[in-house]
Amino acid sequence: MKYYKYLYVSDSIKNPDKIKRSLKLHKGVLGIYLIMLSTDPDQVEIMNAAFLKLPYYKKHAPVIVGLAKTFDEASAMIVDMINESIFRTGNASIKEFLKLKAKTNNFS
Repeated sequence: MKYYKYLYVSDSIKNPDKIKRSLKLHKGVLGIYLIMLSTDPDQVEIMNAAFLKLPYYKKHAPVIVGLAKTFDEASAMIVDMINESIFRTGNASIKEFLKLKAKTNNFS
């Protein structure tokens, strides 16, 4: 599992480190949605964490940029990423924005 340096975490998640540990050990994590960088031309995708138990993800570790308890929270988090991207860079490319954010130390 690979995690984005400035991982987005919804307010309803109280202990993200516990969730990350469970995901790393390929334990079942119910009720958690992941925002991941897409390998397709799409920017990001939302997936239920239960799908990480599939053999494909053991060989092809996704880059996780956000954790949320519900699909709606994950969707809202993506909207926030887009808005921040537009504000900081002038475009809606989430992938480019996240790379720039990590490179420039969180726009400090």
